[in-house]
Amino acid sequence: MTLLITGILRKFALTKFPFTASNSSLSSWCKAESPLSHLNGEQLESLFVDERVQRLLLSLTGHDTDKILRHRRINQTERTHYALMTDNMMKEFMSRLDQRAGKFLRIVPFKEPRSNRTEVLARDVEIDGFDTAKFVFTDISFDATDLDRTVVVREQDGTLRTALPEERDRMNRLFFVQPNRPVNEPPLFAITDEWLQKTLDRDEHEFVLDWACHFYEPDAPKFVELCKYIFDHTLANDKLDVLYSTRHFGTLAFYLVINGKMDKLLQFYEQKNRNDGVDQTRQLWQILSCY
Repeated sequence: MTLLITGILRKFALTKFPFTASNSSLSSWCKAESPLSHLNGEQLESLFVDERVQRLLLSLTGHDTDKILRHRRINQTERTHYALMTDNMMKEFMSRLDQRAGKFLRIVPFKEPRSNRTEVLARDVEIDGFDTAKFVFTDISFDATDLDRTVVVREQDGTLRTALPEERDRMNRLFFVQPNRPVNEPPLFAITDEWLQKTLDRDEHEFVLDWACHFYEPDAPKFVELCKYIFDHTLANDKLDVLYSTRHFGTLAFYLVINGKMDKLLQFYEQKNRNDGVDQTRQLWQILSCY
């Protein structure tokens, strides 16, 4: 059951229990055996947005215009347009097309997931067992945003606590509806569900990740978990080419390098005869390892 409250609860909760990300010394993106496991989440985020790293990741992503602007499944079909052009007009058009394609390669943010820790605000034993369901209190005042909105949960035993990231996101989707963002998580995003495996077997990695980017926030724990699963699946099945020249390849390359899988990237670029990709992968490793 969900109840609506105003800014009073938000001010109380944010003042005493601010909403923070995970403070774990080990980044959720790094595995224990990673050569860069000594770097925490904040350090990896700083490295990811470094101008040198971003430039290398964008170059490593590749720029296959035909793949970027290929036919896709959309809700409404568009009419095909034909035009007669001179050679100069064609060159100018292709140049604009390349620039347009580049906008689809903006790298997905690399964020440390929010902490799953909760803070107990009160323990009211006198209402223990009052109801069999939890009560969720959500601040829907206009000056609150999805990031700082207060969401607290009253447990069946009378404990009042801050909401988990998953509960907070679900309340945001419930009260602030957006297209293709249902309240409940689609089964496709469950890493144990057969639908995800079938979709990846059809090489539709980009479709899943694109939808996940729209459905989740970059620092949602479920989003990070899903990305790591898809990246590991991509590497295990030698399908790096599926995500090559998409906006997800930069994050994939960064994930592989920080987890000591640089050799897989080197082999991939050697197979593509991209000597610049080999050199840039090594440059990326040098920047990260010297931090």
